[in-house]
Amino acid sequence: MVTKTKPATATGDQQVLARVLKEALKSGKYTIGTKEVISELKSAKMVVAASTLAAGSTEEGGLISEAAKNKVPIVNIDRSSTQLGRMLGKPYRVSAISLRVVAEGDFRQLVGSPSQPAKATV
Repeated sequence: MVTKTKPATATGDQQVLARVLKEALKSGKYTIGTKEVISELKSAKMVVAASTLAAGSTEEGGLISEAAKNKVPIVNIDRSSTQLGRMLGKPYRVSAISLRVVAEGDFRQLVGSPSQPAKATV
């Protein structure tokens, strides 16, 4: 997977990400939690992962390798799992969330073109 090179403080991407997460929560077409995300990767279009997931946990290797097998892009955000949980309106930490429905324009902006899946850092 190719890494998308944009500054981590790009407010446009943060706004798009916030909108995508809000739409996913509204529609109910998401899965929260690393183990649950791994088991639901076949139906996912995109995975959003907190920066604390990359701290070397055993789930990280499983998530990244399974996402690569299923050709699902991972969007790494520059926020902790606590902050991601707050973004989602949850009172607990969220390391990863998979999204089953993402608008095509938002998907391209966060990940890249569908023909070239990328790994974005927002």
